[in-house]
Amino acid sequence: MKTEIQYVLILILCLGLSSCSSEDDSNNAITEICNNGIDDDNDGQTDCDDGDCFENANCEQIFSDYRLKENISLLQYGLNEALQLDAKIYNYKSDESSEKRMGFIAQDVQLIMPELIRVDKSNKHLKLKYMDLVAVLFNAVKEQQKIIEANQQQIEILNCEIIKQDIFN
Repeated sequence: MKTEIQYVLILILCLGLSSCSSEDDSNNAITEICNNGIDDDNDGQTDCDDGDCFENANCEQIFSDYRLKENISLLQYGLNEALQLDAKIYNYKSDESSEKRMGFIAQDVQLIMPELIRVDKSNKHLKLKYMDLVAVLFNAVKEQQKIIEANQQQIEILNCEIIKQDIFN
């Protein structure tokens, strides 16, 4: 039984390590290992902050503790930028299943919010930082809520005016 557990643990470890290799065999470019806390490719970004790891399963949860951050300021992007985005339905040319995907075109987003785009080192294709886009959309919802509340107040004022006119006429 103990041997079987050891084999299972080794299998799990091997599967986990195979999701991020340290070298790209096509051109020997070193890529980021997505869960070791080291800047493997020497681009100044580690793990889930590195563009190489955006779609890695290890990056589904991102550290958000203020103690890990600096230069904190309010995000200025919001409703205006969100309204400029056009969501698309597409499939990847290399996907044999022709599975339909939903998302954005990186070049379109780059024109509006260039901070959300990274260039893949191995093939120079653009990558979109979808998790960062969540903050922009959150701001857009907050801005819309303010507009809704202001409109609701205006409707209440106008309703009172109508009632006053009905009473005095």
